Amino acid sequence: MKYLSATDVVQRIKSCLSAEGVDVDGLFGKAGLGWFGKVQADGAERAADLLALSDQFSQLWEGLALASGDPLIGFRVCAPDPLSWLGVLGHLMLASPTLKQAADNLMRYMPLVTPVVRATIEPRSDRVRVGLNLVGGVRPVPVQRYDFTWGLLLDTLRFVGGRPDLKPVAVEYAYPAPADSAPYAERFGCPVRFGAPANALEFANADITAPIPTANPLAAEGLFRLLDERLMQAESSSFAARVREMLPAMIDQGGALRDAVARRLAISERTLQRRLADEGTDFSTLVDEVRRTIAQQYLGSDRISVKNLSYKLGFSDPSAFHRACLRWFGKAPGEFQQPKIKSA
Repeated sequence: MKYLSATDVVQRIKSCLSAEGVDVDGLFGKAGLGWFGKVQADGAERAADLLALSDQFSQLWEGLALASGDPLIGFRVCAPDPLSWLGVLGHLMLASPTLKQAADNLMRYMPLVTPVVRATIEPRSDRVRVGLNLVGGVRPVPVQRYDFTWGLLLDTLRFVGGRPDLKPVAVEYAYPAPADSAPYAERFGCPVRFGAPANALEFANADITAPIPTANPLAAEGLFRLLDERLMQAESSSFAARVREMLPAMIDQGGALRDAVARRLAISERTLQRRLADEGTDFSTLVDEVRRTIAQQYLGSDRISVKNLSYKLGFSDPSAFHRACLRWFGKAPGEFQQPKIKSA
């Protein structure tokens, strides 16, 4: 489960708006998302910079609001079938004992579905507060993305709890009030406050602690183990590790240039450097480490000459490779060659 697993959401946006005559494919293309939902070998690389991808979705929602002439378009787009966007996590929610626990589980494993969503759940005296922050890069997140996401969350909780009439007791938006806020109160069925410190829904304790008809403790236990394992795997996969995995093939092709790697990851060179710096390294260091590993595999064998190896590693000339070997291993490339045994 990754951010790109939300294909159901994207397809529903397209089908809903295409029926209204909106040029959805054109808007997706303009936002740089024309490839989204297509089966491509480099799909994972395209989604590597999640902040850039989030900005593209913000641009898409801005374009949809402008093209439709409806600032409330986030409410008009139908959500996908309940739980289809959550995968295994949806089954865990159905197996949870209460809506409160289901919401807790959703917040806990949300990074497996979409790492650009920061969600919190906080108990109050007579209610439970669910907070939401859609993380963006350089582009502000438009209110339409929150409208759609809140609708998707509400539909999910209603389905899981078997409560089609479930509604919050209060809604808060960290956005200025629109010219007409009545549609918001009508949509949520409760007071809606704008200009709040954060974006949040609040539910009455009686509603959120209601039992779920499909609760299954044994199934939940197995799903917890599976999701915990996936979460650990996701957290252990660093950005630097993904870049390092790409380098051997690119070096072998004579590439390994910073701009080439950035293009393959669909990010800018500045973003590439920033992401690596956040993990305490940089691009030049990773290239040097990978070159050293490859050199160690070939030096001392007769599979390739020192001259050809130097070019294979992307050095401009053998003398640069010679200096690198002295720095890496304390000896020149020729010193690794195995002495030939003279025949009698």
